[in-house]
Amino acid sequence: MAQGRLPWIDATRGLALLAMAAFHLTWDLAAFNWIDGAVTASRGFHLLGHCIAASFVALAGLSLVLARRARNRPLARDPRYWRRWGQVVAGAGAVSLASLQLFPDAPIFFGILHCIALSSVLALPLVEAPLAAVVGVAALALAAPLLFAAPAFDGELWWWIGLSTFQPASNDYRPLLPWFGVLLLGVAAARLFPARGAQGPAPSFLRPLAFLGRRSLAFYLIHQPILYGALAAIGPQAPPASSEAAFTAQCVAQCYASGASDSLCETSCACVVSRAKAAGRWTALVSGALTAEQRAETHRDAVACAADAAH
Repeated sequence: MAQGRLPWIDATRGLALLAMAAFHLTWDLAAFNWIDGAVTASRGFHLLGHCIAASFVALAGLSLVLARRARNRPLARDPRYWRRWGQVVAGAGAVSLASLQLFPDAPIFFGILHCIALSSVLALPLVEAPLAAVVGVAALALAAPLLFAAPAFDGELWWWIGLSTFQPASNDYRPLLPWFGVLLLGVAAARLFPARGAQGPAPSFLRPLAFLGRRSLAFYLIHQPILYGALAAIGPQAPPASSEAAFTAQCVAQCYASGASDSLCETSCACVVSRAKAAGRWTALVSGALTAEQRAETHRDAVACAADAAH
C-alpha cells in the first residue's frame, strides 16, 4: 500500500472508474450503432451517469479532508496538493481540446475534471470550517439552479456556473452549481469519518480496485480514447437513420433525458430541423456528413433553439 493511502477509499474510487468505463462503452456502442441509441438517450441512463459523476466529485471532497489530516498542514500551503491540482487542470484542458476535434457540436467545456479542479480550490476554506457551515453551503449550492437560474446567465460566458435557463449541448456538462454542493457533501462526510477508520490492508479481492483507484486521473484520460478508437477502427454496425422522424425522435429522447419538459423538447428539436433545412445542411446532418463548420453552426442552432423554447 502506498504510504498514507487508505485502501478502502482507493478501492471505492477504482469501482467508480470501472462503472464510468462501462458507461462510456455503452455510449460508444450507441454512437457507432452497435446498440439501440434509445438506451443512451433514456432518462435512466442519464441518471446513472449523474450517479457515477457524483461518486467522483464526492470522493474528491472526501479526499481533501483526508489529505489535510495526513499532511497536518493547510492544503493551500502544500506543494503536493497544488502539483496534483495542476495535473487535474491539465487533464481538463486536454479533454476540452480533444472534444473540440471529435465532437465540435457538443464539446466538453466544463466537465467533471473542470468542476473538480475549481470546486477543490473553492472548498479549501471549508475543509476546516464548522460542519454546519459546510452543510449549509452545500445545500445552497445544490439548490442554486432551482432558486437562481435566470436568462442573465444564458450567455456562453456564464454556462460554467450552471444558472442558465437551459442545458448547453455538451458530452460532459458538470457546472459549478449544483456540483460544488456534491463535493462539499464529500467534505462533510469525511468530517464524520474516523481519522483511522479506513486504515489497514483491504481484502485481497479489493487490491486490484485499490491499485486502479490510485491511478484515477491516468485511467480517466486514457480509457475513452482506447474504447472509442477501437470502435472507430471497427466501424459502425449500421448506417445512421436518415429519416426526419427518426432524427426527431432521437433528438427528443436525448432532450427528455436531460430533464427538460416534453413541450420544450419537441419545440426545440423541430426548430433544429427547420434551421438545418433552411441552411441547406439537413441531408448532411442526418447522414452524419457535416463539415466542422456545419457542426459548429448546428451546435449554435441547438443552443438558440433550446433558449427560444425555454422563454
